[in-house]
Amino acid sequence: MGILQQVAATMRRLIGRRDNYAGVAGQGAPGGFAGAGVNRLTVSLSTWAGSVNYDLDGGNIGILRARARQLSQSNEHGKRFLTQVATNVVGRKGPMLQVRATVQTTSRDTPPPLDKAANDAVEIHYARWAKRAEITGKMSLAQALRVTAKSCARDGEALIRLVRDRSAAYGLQIQLLEIDRLDDRLNRELPDGDIRQGVERDTAGRPRAYWLLQRHPGENYGKTTAQYERVPATDIIHAFLPERAEQVRGYTWFHAVLLRAAQLHGYNEAAVLAARIGASKVAALERPDDSADLAPTMADGGGDGASTSAPLQMNVEAGEMFELPPGYKLNSWNPDYPHANYESFVRTAMHGLASGLDVAEHNLSGDMTGVNYSSARIAELSEREVWMMLQDWFIDSIVQPIYSEWLAIAMLRGDIKFEQSGKALPADKLAKFANASRFQGRRWKWTDPSKEIDANAKGVELGVTSRTRIAAEQGDDFEDVLDELRQETAALRAAGLPTTTNYNAAAAQSTAASVADPAAPAA
Repeated sequence: MGILQQVAATMRRLIGRRDNYAGVAGQGAPGGFAGAGVNRLTVSLSTWAGSVNYDLDGGNIGILRARARQLSQSNEHGKRFLTQVATNVVGRKGPMLQVRATVQTTSRDTPPPLDKAANDAVEIHYARWAKRAEITGKMSLAQALRVTAKSCARDGEALIRLVRDRSAAYGLQIQLLEIDRLDDRLNRELPDGDIRQGVERDTAGRPRAYWLLQRHPGENYGKTTAQYERVPATDIIHAFLPERAEQVRGYTWFHAVLLRAAQLHGYNEAAVLAARIGASKVAALERPDDSADLAPTMADGGGDGASTSAPLQMNVEAGEMFELPPGYKLNSWNPDYPHANYESFVRTAMHGLASGLDVAEHNLSGDMTGVNYSSARIAELSEREVWMMLQDWFIDSIVQPIYSEWLAIAMLRGDIKFEQSGKALPADKLAKFANASRFQGRRWKWTDPSKEIDANAKGVELGVTSRTRIAAEQGDDFEDVLDELRQETAALRAAGLPTTTNYNAAAAQSTAASVADPAAPAA
C-alpha cells in the first residue's frame, strides 16, 4: 500500500469515528434534534448562540455597515432598494398629519363636531415649520426623513438630534447625524448601569444618554484621540428596527444578502468581460514546421548582419483585406459566450436577493418579463404589507417623536395661531391636540384603478367601508377632499356650469325614472 493510500485509509477511519460520535451526540437525549448534530454535513453551521450585542461587538457592526454602503454605492440593485425604501416608507411629501380634535358638547345623542379651525391651524403651522425643519436649512422635513429612511436601511440605524433654539422658527430644529458618531467600541460598566456600544443605559436597559464623537471618525484630520460628548437621551432619536430582545444597536437591512449580492456582482462583471472577449474576433497565425525557413527575419541590431527569427504580428483594421505571408494560415477563435445558463443563474440569484430584502423581484430588478396583472397584484399586496409595517414603525419611532416635541414647544410659545383671528391656541389644550393627531403614510395606486373604484363604491354602498377610509388608503385627507369639492362646486356655479358628476347624474336619472314609473327597474 502506497503512502497516499495509507493517508486516505487513515482519514476514512477518523471521519468514520467522528461521524459515529456525532451521531450519538446528536441523539444523546430523548427527542434530540438532528439539526444539532456535529458532523461533516454540519461543520460549517454555527454552534455558538451569543447575544445580539455580543455578535455586533468587536467592530462587526462597522464591517457590516461598510459593506452595505459599498453595496448601495456600487451595485445597481442595492441603490434601487434604498430608493424603494425612501419612496415607499416616506414618499414624496412624507407622512401626512391629520388632526381630529373635537369641540366639547353636552349632547350625548350626536357625535361632537370637529374643531376644524383649530385643527387646520395646527396642520398649517406644522407644514410651515416642516419646510425648513433641518438645522442647516438645506432640507425640508420630508427630505430629511427620506435621508433618515435610507440610513436606517443601509446602516441599520439613524441618529437625529433635537435642537431647541429660541431664535429658530417655532423653537425647534432637527440635526441629522451620521451613525458613525455613535462609537460602537465604547463599552463601560457604571455603578448604576452601563455603556454598551456608545449607549448609556440604566439598570433596566433604558437609554439614558448617548456618547457621540465630536468628529466623524473618518474626518479626524490627524487627531487620533477620540473626544466624546455626552448627550441626554431626551435630545436624541436613535432609530433602528429591532430584530431581537435587548438589542442596543441596529444593523443593516442588507445583512442577509451581502454575500449573495457580492457574488452576483462579481459574476456579472466576469460575464461582461467574457462577453466582450467573445464579441471580439480573435485569430492566430499558424505555420507548419517545415516552413520555418519561410519565416520573416529581422536584424538583431548587433551590426554583424546576423538575422534571427521574430514572431509575426499583424494589426488588422475593420474591413481591411490582406495577404498572408507564405506558409501561414489563419485560425479564428469564436468563444461560446454569453453562456446559455447566464440568464437562469441571474434570475435565481435575484430570487434570493428579493426574498432577503422582502420586496417583489420585478420591483428590485426592474424586469417585468413574465409578469401579468394577477401575478403583479399578488406580489404587490404582499410587498405593500411589508411597506405599511415599516411605515408604522417609522412613524412611531421617528415622525411622531419629532411632532410631539414640535407641538409642545410651539404651543407653549404661542406660535400656533388661528388663521382668521390670529389668536394663539391655548397651551393648556396641548394634550387635546396631541391625542387627536395621527400620521397617514403614503398609499399606492393600482394597475387597474377602475376596478378599485368600482370595489370602493360597492363597499360604501354595502356599508363595509367609508369615504374617509378610502381617502386615507389613497393617501388623502377626506376633510381636504370635501373642502376641494366645496370650492369646485362654488366655482362651477359662479361660472354657470353644471355641478353634477356623471355618477350622480346617472343616479338622479335612475331615481327620477323610478318615481315616474314605479315598475321600472333601478339603474
